[in-house]
Amino acid sequence: MVDSPSPTPDPGRHPPPAPGALRPIRLWIGGTARALAPAGTSRTLLQVLREDLGRPGTKEGCAEGDCGACTVAVGALRGEALEVRSVNACIQCAAALDGCAVFTVEDLRAPDATLHPVQRAMLDHHGSQCGFCTPGFVMSLWTLYLQHAAAGTRPSRTEVEEALSGNLCRCTGYRPIVEAGLAMLADPPRLPDLETVRAALRALDGDAPLDLDDGTTRFVAPRSLEALLELRAAHPEATVLAGSTDVGLWITKQFRPLPMLLHLGRIESLREIGVVRAEGGACLRLGAGVSLTDAWAAMVARWPECDTLWRRFGSTPVRNAGTIGGNVANGSPIGDTMPMPIALGAQGVLAARARGER
Repeated sequence: MVDSPSPTPDPGRHPPPAPGALRPIRLWIGGTARALAPAGTSRTLLQVLREDLGRPGTKEGCAEGDCGACTVAVGALRGEALEVRSVNACIQCAAALDGCAVFTVEDLRAPDATLHPVQRAMLDHHGSQCGFCTPGFVMSLWTLYLQHAAAGTRPSRTEVEEALSGNLCRCTGYRPIVEAGLAMLADPPRLPDLETVRAALRALDGDAPLDLDDGTTRFVAPRSLEALLELRAAHPEATVLAGSTDVGLWITKQFRPLPMLLHLGRIESLREIGVVRAEGGACLRLGAGVSLTDAWAAMVARWPECDTLWRRFGSTPVRNAGTIGGNVANGSPIGDTMPMPIALGAQGVLAARARGER
């Protein structure tokens, strides 16, 4: 699943010892860059938002990525493009979002207290009762709103329903919320200054690779496959962290100690999608760090019959965060990625520092 050449083994090189907090976790949030203290290296984004950053609008419901009350939008650079997608804050390690922008429901209201069109549509269509789940619904719709407002289009009912696939509501039913999603672009669009966000993330991207050690958990985010393989060879006991849709539950539900986390999210080569020549013709190649959203989109584009399974796979925030390599490598009996690649005759490419690729 790794789309990158093998590193040249160098037995004389070893990873440096844990350097402690060389620099803080950096996020762009609320219009500014924020530095987070290294204490609690494995803390979730939800904990940081509510306890450290004074953003209680994001709620904790299930703490396992099912209910969507904690949904936020995360912006990340993909080359020069800014990609904004919804994720579950309750199972995302805050450190894994180093160098990203985070948008919460507090960011939507204008300085003069005018509601955002998404919020106004929810109000006008009676899409909220107790209100506990409402911020998550609003952020899922806001992410969809950005996509269509930038393109000058309006979402279909199917698109609204898919955007809300990770949000549960016990009060209203879903009809008024879906109607709010269909109506949210009726007025002139109101978009954040995405160019400012893009420039801010480019500035943050120049920071050194994140390597934190709070005395309980060391969190390392290498920037290359070579550095990852070197760290993995030196620390075979480390937990490999990709989208956190499984490992996040080890933290929130099992309270499992995780002495070391190796994060794959900053390795660009693992997020590549391409077509390579193979025996029998062209072959689709997916890096192990490609999100489930992008991996399935690539498969559907090539094999349209995959579309039905894709739409039944998890929820939009889970697909946005989870990776195809993680879904395969974790070996979960509910890992829904495997049947389709097996049916398509897929092969996996494994890389190790000492042995190269196989």
